[in-house]
Amino acid sequence: MRLKLFGCVALLLAPAAVGQEAPGGPHLYSLDEAVAVALSHNPRLKVTRLQESWHRDAAHAARGHLLPAVKLGASYDYVRANEGLSFAALTPGGMNPNTPTPPPYRINFWGGDASVTVAQPLLGLFHLSQDAAADASVANAAGADVQTGEDELRAEIEYGYLSLFEARAEEGIAKASEAQLGEQLTVAQAKFKDGALTHADVLRFQVAAANAAQQGLQAKVQEENARDQLLGLLGLAGAANREAVDFGDPTDTLSRRPLPSQSDDLEAAFAQDHRPELSSALFTSDAAWHRKQARYLELLPELTASYSYYRLLNTPAAFPSDIELVGFSASWNLWDFGATYYAAHAAGEQFEAAAANHEAVRQQVAVEVRTRQAQERAAASAIQVASETIAQAEEAFRVTEATVRAGAATTTDLLDAQAALTQARLNLIRSKYEELRARSALFRALGSGRG
Repeated sequence: MRLKLFGCVALLLAPAAVGQEAPGGPHLYSLDEAVAVALSHNPRLKVTRLQESWHRDAAHAARGHLLPAVKLGASYDYVRANEGLSFAALTPGGMNPNTPTPPPYRINFWGGDASVTVAQPLLGLFHLSQDAAADASVANAAGADVQTGEDELRAEIEYGYLSLFEARAEEGIAKASEAQLGEQLTVAQAKFKDGALTHADVLRFQVAAANAAQQGLQAKVQEENARDQLLGLLGLAGAANREAVDFGDPTDTLSRRPLPSQSDDLEAAFAQDHRPELSSALFTSDAAWHRKQARYLELLPELTASYSYYRLLNTPAAFPSDIELVGFSASWNLWDFGATYYAAHAAGEQFEAAAANHEAVRQQVAVEVRTRQAQERAAASAIQVASETIAQAEEAFRVTEATVRAGAATTTDLLDAQAALTQARLNLIRSKYEELRARSALFRALGSGRG
């Protein structure tokens, strides 16, 4: 898409130096600097980043279940048994019936053991690996949500900047119109004293000047509102910052940003690859698929290999001091009234819902890109029309003013020409900032707002 250049647009307010602090003046935040401050302090982003962090930790925990579990144990107990306890089977030749049976023991001692156990799931690795993959996809989706939050915050700040400087430009137009009408009012009052104009003519100039002043006040209120919203986004809300902080003109930064392509189809494909919302939906769908696989694999038997070593402490001589156990354990939840099966079935339905949501987001992104493209084109065309109209309005005002001086036109004609010129200037400024807003929204739709 070809974007119209802004060379034909005359800025009423000169761009301020940004990222610097004038001696004795407020600190001027450039657009990029304001975005960086907001990304660091915005509480909404802090929440999404913490969510990503705990999902990452959950993914690490799930992967840990795939590896052998090593447990250390120790115990120290007081052991007491009745006198009839016999350790014949533990003595040499104890199983031989011809060997004399030793007398029964009385057990009364303090003893304990230290142990190491290593267990490795085998068949369980199938569903555990799917759970680990699901947790990893959820963490990736949370990361994409962080990018979405950053893009939305960046778009809010850009919109706030444009609203602020549009209000300042409108205020400048209103002041210029008020000053021009003030000069004309002075002339009209002089002509009224000479009898060349009536009192009604003077009143019309006074009303027009008052309306211009009212427009200036309205623009001032809009400027203050936009300024307060920006300070809030940056975490700088407060009376002290209203005087200590100011913002630099963002129009050059936004107008110089190049689009990633020159084709509508390429832009739509670019958005499909770069919109974080689409990535989040895709990762969520992938996680649901792995959850489904894991729940069905849980229908299989569980098989675990284990190794244990025990070191007995302070035990009677009849007990061995070292014991090693190596073996396998198996279990199968053969019947649980369908609990495992229906959990797997529910996971399958969740996967279908996540896949449908991914497709819905994909279509939404495509529609949004086409809509933003059309809006940007219309806004760019409006700038060209407004630029041509303002030249015509200036010429009409000049001719009408000369005609009034020659006595061939009325003060009503002059006021109408003045109003048309002021409106043309406002239309040009509004068209310019509307184009910048449409351009910013298009970048947001393409997923290239960070570029």
